[in-house]
Amino acid sequence: MLKLYFLLFYEFTKIGIFALGGGYAALPFLYYMQSKYNWFTVDELTNMIAVSNITPGPIGINMATYTGFTTAKFIGAIISTVAIVLVPFFMTIIITRLFTKFQDEKCVCSVFEGLRPAACALLASIGIKLLIDTITSRNELSVITIDYHALILFIILLIPFSFFKKNPLLTIIAGAVGGIIIRSLF
Repeated sequence: MLKLYFLLFYEFTKIGIFALGGGYAALPFLYYMQSKYNWFTVDELTNMIAVSNITPGPIGINMATYTGFTTAKFIGAIISTVAIVLVPFFMTIIITRLFTKFQDEKCVCSVFEGLRPAACALLASIGIKLLIDTITSRNELSVITIDYHALILFIILLIPFSFFKKNPLLTIIAGAVGGIIIRSLF
């Protein structure tokens, strides 16, 4: 069990260091963790994202706590949560001091110009993978089937959120209600 605690600390420290751009930037790391350690399934990852969105607090910390708890109960939740915030806490203090001093330097501006597209590419990649995993499934014969209910609900929820910038909480609530309605009708 001690090895698992160290592994959780190690993995979430890496996420804390490299997940630039907030909680959603942690998704590629969590997706990688799912494939490497099988601590949770893709469905559980999707549930983790949903739960983390509707619970108070930063999404990255919520996902770390959720993963730690499902993997190693209460102690795992504490270890994962501390690990994901420890290095960024100190990095924020150092970077803030340095950034105010060097924010107009060409090299610093260039770094940030490269980091934004990199973070966007990671998020888009994970978004596409989660979409595919959400709307498709494989049976015992590895035949891929499409969950048309999920696809329709996705499109219905995507349109208002994308074009009208509605509150994400409203989208999550609408998704939950839509899921209940669709599953009760079909």
